[in-house]
Amino acid sequence: MPYAKASTMYSIIDIESNGGAYRKESIIEIALFLYDGHEITDQFISLVNPEAEISPYVQKLTGITPKMVKTAPKFHEIAKRVIEITEGTTLVGHNIDFDYRMLRQSFRALGYDFKINTLDTIPLAKKMIEAESYSLGKLCKSIGIPLTDAHRASGDARATLELFKLLIAKDIDNSIIQAHQEETSAKTYQNKINELTEDLPAEKGLIYFQNK
Repeated sequence: MPYAKASTMYSIIDIESNGGAYRKESIIEIALFLYDGHEITDQFISLVNPEAEISPYVQKLTGITPKMVKTAPKFHEIAKRVIEITEGTTLVGHNIDFDYRMLRQSFRALGYDFKINTLDTIPLAKKMIEAESYSLGKLCKSIGIPLTDAHRASGDARATLELFKLLIAKDIDNSIIQAHQEETSAKTYQNKINELTEDLPAEKGLIYFQNK
């Protein structure tokens, strides 16, 4: 296995949210697996008290009820652990934009600017695996990856990790993952727009971009 793969640390993440309005959601469960390219070296799994309602849809989908999160730690109580496990890693998720946005807005509420390199398994899977659907459940079923506890953070994060292992194995010389990482971190027009718009309120309105 090339050294470049082994020397990179990854934190595989999955987050469940309370189903609140866009940009006003709260985390109700988080799972993180620290992966060194060979094995899991650390992990953190916890329910989180969202300090807000959980929508009936999310309760039905995840099985997570208000009673279950009532005594769970609030985000500020687990924030340090999240930083510890992700520091110096590339954050990997299936539709990572959602998980990353949830982390950033949760940290922002604490006055902390959380930034990390990210990697999304969806576009990577599209480049390396032929499948009818790239939703986590359907993709895992089609390639034989077991997915237990679907729509729960630990189950989805574990399945994402197994998918990522497969992608690493398929990407023999690390060129596809490397190219995707460079593409993601590049200062492209789309990335610039994403960066400029991530803090905007969810309400409708007109936006003017000025200067650089």
